[in-house]
Amino acid sequence: MKCDDARAAFLAGQVGRAESEHLETCAECRAEMPSLLETRRIMESATFWEEPPADLEDRIVGLVAGPGPKKEPAEKPPRWQLAVVGAAAVVALLLGVFLVQRTPSPDWEVALPGTAEAPLAVGVVSGWNEPGGTRMTLDIEGLPPAPNGFFYEFWLSAGDLHISAGTFTEAQGVELWVGVTRAEFPRLWITLEPIDEDESPSGVNVMDTA
Repeated sequence: MKCDDARAAFLAGQVGRAESEHLETCAECRAEMPSLLETRRIMESATFWEEPPADLEDRIVGLVAGPGPKKEPAEKPPRWQLAVVGAAAVVALLLGVFLVQRTPSPDWEVALPGTAEAPLAVGVVSGWNEPGGTRMTLDIEGLPPAPNGFFYEFWLSAGDLHISAGTFTEAQGVELWVGVTRAEFPRLWITLEPIDEDESPSGVNVMDTA
């Protein structure tokens, strides 16, 4: 399979076994995964497909042509209306600042392909370096919910040293935090774990950057 065909299928949401196998063997496509996921998020947004207003062309022509004949100034609104509008603008500005500060661009992103245990799974890990550790979000497709009696566990590893960043049962809206940095533990991977008292990795590896 060619890279263009695999990327087009991914953007169309048609990821099958052939596309997953291509991703496992193609480093260039794995490197493109963050931008492909961002493009898909934009394309799946309802606002991306909204029809423009019917009078948009006339408004653009009017702006290009310049102002028309001078009109009489409209009556000024009461002071209380101005105060309400001003307060609403301040609230909107503060909310925008809060959202920007709360969700800055990630410090790093890395493709997370599926293994033979989950050949249809593809995803991206986004990470933020914070004081005392790392915050991460997972954007994964093709990984089914964990079966009854099992859960998924996310690991950061350096050689034989493995640090768990948390567990989940469905790969939807997963956000994790761990008290180490990826620079110290470069390998990122996910295992399927039975619900038991054993805290070590099970060996059932479903997604892996290694």
